[in-house]
Amino acid sequence: MPSTSMIEDRSEIENRRFEYLDHPADIQLHSWGNKVEEAFEACLVSMFGYMTDLAKVEEQYEFYWKASGDSMDGLLFQFLDEALNSFHAEPCFVAKRVEIIRFDREKFEIEFRGFGESFDTSKHETEADIKSPTYSNMQIIEKPGRCDIYVIVDI
Repeated sequence: MPSTSMIEDRSEIENRRFEYLDHPADIQLHSWGNKVEEAFEACLVSMFGYMTDLAKVEEQYEFYWKASGDSMDGLLFQFLDEALNSFHAEPCFVAKRVEIIRFDREKFEIEFRGFGESFDTSKHETEADIKSPTYSNMQIIEKPGRCDIYVIVDI
């Protein structure tokens, strides 16, 4: 089975609600959902999926985060950055699934949890090292019944 970032089957991509788009120096994450919360969740899973094969990640425990921003773009950036920090530092957490617990669009605050495990080099392969999300060409496009998110991450 191909790793998370190498899947090209369109039905599988639609089912997981994210894909990776080429970018000259980095990678662009494109996620979607019926509402903005689902698109945020899929975006975070896509970030973890670009770093390692999520098929090898087990839901061994939950990890909780909070983030806030000064706009929707700022909230998305902080949402991704908080989770990325827990991957790069102890406990080196990688989420296979993400659930938003609270999403406040007026205060730009979010509480969320991931279901996964600590990254283990004997079990998980490093596919790419994402250093940070970026604001470059960041887009949150909301339409009735669908939200699309585009984020370029620095690799």
